[in-house]
Amino acid sequence: NVAKVIPSTANFALVERLAHWQAGWYMFAAHPWLGVGIGNYESAYPGYALSQWPAALGHAHNFYLNVAAECGLVGLIAYAVLGAVAWSVAVRAWRLALEPELRAALLAAMGSLAYLSVHNLVDDLYVHGMQVLVGISLALVAVAWSSKETSVTIGGVQCR
Repeated sequence: NVAKVIPSTANFALVERLAHWQAGWYMFAAHPWLGVGIGNYESAYPGYALSQWPAALGHAHNFYLNVAAECGLVGLIAYAVLGAVAWSVAVRAWRLALEPELRAALLAAMGSLAYLSVHNLVDDLYVHGMQVLVGISLALVAVAWSSKETSVTIGGVQCR
């Protein structure tokens, strides 16, 4: 609980982040199933803010906590399943790819997804248009995949 911590220049960034995590947790605890609504973190924030931190920063500085606060367990589980499926498909495609260029592109995309997954524990990179970069990365992999004359089967689907 950072409500009683006195912010200073030495601890400001950490305490501010923890205060927003705490508010996000309070939102999730108050609305565990469906959250406060997609995109409503900032508007709901004043009702859960610590007194020292009345201004919402737009997100909880933790993407997963933000999803839990806005979408509840339903949204958090859906996001986790989506991530697990995307990761398993990428790993399977990497294992089945024969061309070094395609394997490198897939490895780069997997590395980007892994980095974002870890970084989103302490920030919310999607507020900076990161989904566009992820989309471009995945599109490049798709282009690399489709430009090859080989085909593989992923999940029963024949891919070229």
